[in-house]
Amino acid sequence: MITSRRAVLLSMPILAKIPNAIYANAATKKTRLLIGTGTSDKSSSKGIYETSWNAATGELGEISLAAELESPTFLAVDGRQRNLFAISEIDAGKVTAFHLEHGGSLALKMLNSQSAEGNGPAHVSVNVDGGSVFVSNYGGGSLTSYKVEADGKLSAPVSHFQTVPVDGLPEHVHPHIHEATPSLDGKWLLVNDLGSDRIWIYRIDNATGTLTPAKIAFWQGRDKSGPRHLAFHPNGRWVYSVNELDSTVDHLLWDEEQGKLTTIGSFISTLAPEFPKNTAFASEILVSPDGKFAYVGNRRNETIARLDLDASTGAPKLAQLIAHGGRTARHITLDPSGKFLLVALQDSGAVVVLGRDKKTGVLSGPLHSYSIDSPQCLIFTT
Repeated sequence: MITSRRAVLLSMPILAKIPNAIYANAATKKTRLLIGTGTSDKSSSKGIYETSWNAATGELGEISLAAELESPTFLAVDGRQRNLFAISEIDAGKVTAFHLEHGGSLALKMLNSQSAEGNGPAHVSVNVDGGSVFVSNYGGGSLTSYKVEADGKLSAPVSHFQTVPVDGLPEHVHPHIHEATPSLDGKWLLVNDLGSDRIWIYRIDNATGTLTPAKIAFWQGRDKSGPRHLAFHPNGRWVYSVNELDSTVDHLLWDEEQGKLTTIGSFISTLAPEFPKNTAFASEILVSPDGKFAYVGNRRNETIARLDLDASTGAPKLAQLIAHGGRTARHITLDPSGKFLLVALQDSGAVVVLGRDKKTGVLSGPLHSYSIDSPQCLIFTT
């Protein structure tokens, strides 16, 4: 990877700026796993499922239905583990708020639902203070924000942005908002738009949940790359954006003062060089809590990619590809101990557990597999 001297200096690690809520949350013992599913005619799943988690062995307990809901394909839990938000990936998209009732088992109490203001929502996120929620409408190509009320209910939409074609290129005719990610300080929202090859940037009003476009409104990616999801490095400065269409990762520098993204160096592939180009579709990306590794789910290629992150520059390097043993890794997550990586295999109808060496980042397995139709999101909670 070729990196300019200026980019290296700008990207040197700084003191991590992870909010206190996240530190507190990290100390909470998470022993339950929530699973969001698709509930189409081809699936027997009915909504959101929950199960126990054995951190010593990486095993799941009995999987049971926690809340019946139409196609809750993405979930988000606030930092205090009190509220859960779930999108319904349907034509008349919606987002639903639940209260998490902890005990010997986990119960979900539905609070209310609001329109997503667009069709086919694919992602929901909650700000670090738990005060606002953001829904990405993939089918409709739009973004909607909400205020979280004191009782955990969602307000009516407070902001809505409908994207339009950004130029005359055929591949940019249909905008597709795929994910909205709050910055670690909770002041900004970074929005991956697969349909325009852009990451839009908004300032968040934490008092109201209202969004305002940044002065520099977007970062422009490469044509036909398809920015899908992104992950912040714990230092708050480095951002890794995974591209669905060409299965690559862009390494970006985040300026929290200006709300600006800048490309660092070059992009890297999440596939072996011999794999046919543009035939696999990357899905999720995450960065380990120690900032040393990133992991990407590869669909069609049916692997998990491990990227080693340079300690000085943050530059990613493809270091491992491991077969997960199924089809269509829609979502991946690390367990709270960091000793396991879980994969939601949408088309295999299974949740698979891989082993992980916390020191080296190396993945092993698969170790365990659990049947559930169309799993698409995995969230740990207490």
